[in-house]
Amino acid sequence: MNIFVTGTDTDVGKTTIAAWICQQLGVAYWKPIQTGNMRDSETVKILSPGTKIIDEVYGLSAPLSPYDAAKIDNISMDGELLRRRIDNTVIEGAGGILVPIKFGFYMADLLKLYNAKAIVVARSKLGVINHILMTIEVLKARNIDILGIIVNGQMEENIKQTIELFSGSKILAHIPHSNDLNGTLRSIRVPSEIREVFK
Repeated sequence: MNIFVTGTDTDVGKTTIAAWICQQLGVAYWKPIQTGNMRDSETVKILSPGTKIIDEVYGLSAPLSPYDAAKIDNISMDGELLRRRIDNTVIEGAGGILVPIKFGFYMADLLKLYNAKAIVVARSKLGVINHILMTIEVLKARNIDILGIIVNGQMEENIKQTIELFSGSKILAHIPHSNDLNGTLRSIRVPSEIREVFK
């Protein structure tokens, strides 16, 4: 079994959450499609030094959607190359769940290639309710198993309750902003719902 970490948007903290899970549970990390020169796998190596890193299938130079970055690099994305038989791995998507990879093929379709449960990562900010509910709606429409939601930043209890009520999904954890991210991640236990996936 695997976990696929998706986000409500880009730059919401997917890599941090992936590294946190890998660090505590000793599972592998894989980002099938990387866009931009900043490699998320390098961040995982810093936050979780012992983690096994599976090489990307596509490393695209422009920090854009995989579809647009592939056009710039003159690469035709091949869905068959993205098929892998993997297990006990945290897979990180690129951007949100409807980011296009090629015409008619989205990040949600990539998720369905793997035996994975989805974790939705969101940054606590104005508009977070709408962003989470839209992401959950897309996942449900595609019959994707949703493990839960993780929020980067503080969230008021009433907002949490609203999200859980309307999404039908549990907020598994909050990761507070910190000047010592390594220490913070080590101090917060990965929830049992995630641990159960890798048993």
